[in-house]
Amino acid sequence: MTDADLICALQRQSLFHFVHRVFLELNPGGEFIPNWHVRAISIALEDVYSGRTKRLLITVPPRHLKSICGTIAFPAWVLARAPETRIMVASHSQALTNEHSRHFRQIIEAHWYRRLYSQMRINPRVDRSDEVATTRGGTRVAVSRGSSATGRGADILIVDDLNRASDTVSATDRETASTFFRETLVSRLNDKETGAIIVLQQRVHEDDIPGILINQGGYRHIDLPAIAREAGTFDLGFGEVHHRSVGDLLMPQREPRETLENIRSEMGPAAFNAQYLQDPVLPGANAVRWEWLGQYDVAPERNRFQYIVQSWDTGFSAASNSDFSVCLTFGYLNDNWYLLDMYRRQRDFPDLVSDARHLISRWVPDRVLIENAASGKPLFQELRNQSKMREIFALSTPKDTKEERLRAQTQRLSEGLIKVPAEAHWLASFRQELLGFPNARNDDVVDALTQALKFMSSPRGRNLNARDPRTGRQQMSRRRDIKRR
Repeated sequence: MTDADLICALQRQSLFHFVHRVFLELNPGGEFIPNWHVRAISIALEDVYSGRTKRLLITVPPRHLKSICGTIAFPAWVLARAPETRIMVASHSQALTNEHSRHFRQIIEAHWYRRLYSQMRINPRVDRSDEVATTRGGTRVAVSRGSSATGRGADILIVDDLNRASDTVSATDRETASTFFRETLVSRLNDKETGAIIVLQQRVHEDDIPGILINQGGYRHIDLPAIAREAGTFDLGFGEVHHRSVGDLLMPQREPRETLENIRSEMGPAAFNAQYLQDPVLPGANAVRWEWLGQYDVAPERNRFQYIVQSWDTGFSAASNSDFSVCLTFGYLNDNWYLLDMYRRQRDFPDLVSDARHLISRWVPDRVLIENAASGKPLFQELRNQSKMREIFALSTPKDTKEERLRAQTQRLSEGLIKVPAEAHWLASFRQELLGFPNARNDDVVDALTQALKFMSSPRGRNLNARDPRTGRQQMSRRRDIKRR
């Protein structure tokens, strides 16, 4: 096999290598940088094609090839391999939709593409700017926000930047995008069980499409900020992974730290945090700094902890507009509190009780704190009445405002006694809600956290310092020992 044959074989089989060729076609004379994040995006998209992933969310800064990968190259690669596939692509404007469609057509009409995939033939009877069809019945249909998709179905739905950057300041535009996604696009899947949805976007606001999907859950999230906020491991295919540490740059060859700082100065911190760090924080927030919290890589075994506390803030129901029910599980060991787990769901009461029992069985807590609000009191009564350990449950009735409660605990947070995991599937939601308070859409995580922090600073919590770290048993404090003498 010649080198040329090998390259062709790679482009047929590997989306990443195909993306490389697409980039060169669309950018003649341009330099393709085979950065790890392009491989990570390509592998995640391949997992959608293979059926391993049904819901995929990719958040990435502007000008990092997300549209070339997901909206142009991926449909061309899929239709070449499975020309019967129906694909729908949606963007925020007709102009952007038309541009992507022109680039897609440029790829599938290129001589090298037709040599690679001779079995993929375009149906000459379907020749519209917004639709390309194959002779096997497959299609790539393009729609824009607010347009009609009636009568068109999709096996794969690709949503690329459904929110404009201007949606930062327009609640009406954000709601328009959300309604179009929920009520129009999602209903276009031909088979709700096997159909796939891919969302590609730079963040613009807490209530943008990615924010809604992160809160909703159920999406595999590939989060690629320009500067890593937390550690992460990314599958690159071919048995390789990329380990990313806090502070690592996404693409230092093109955007070194100095360049990013210049962009931050030009855009302003709010826009930079959203679009480049994928971390939209509302003005007036940041009562807490993330760097106050310590980090751990692997939590100690459950039996090593001297004390386990669960803190509940409950909602009313499973309705999408209901508050979340949140349970934070902390473990105390050697003067540090480890955040071990976060439960955050919208649940009706019977399911909430079932979930709470499961969490109690899993962690065997020494104390379960439940806020006396929403369904908190009924949950407290239900759990306490059916438990052999009635004494572990405590009902908490806060008197101060939410802001006052957090303000009272900022000193403890700033001391670094709270540790969070370097990686956890729930960490992004915890971080976003904590740093966005009090202007974030939800504050249930903060309520559960301040309730736990209040316990930690109470006499019972402070007395844990006097426990033997090996046995967990109460020790005689040194001061008492001196007085006895």
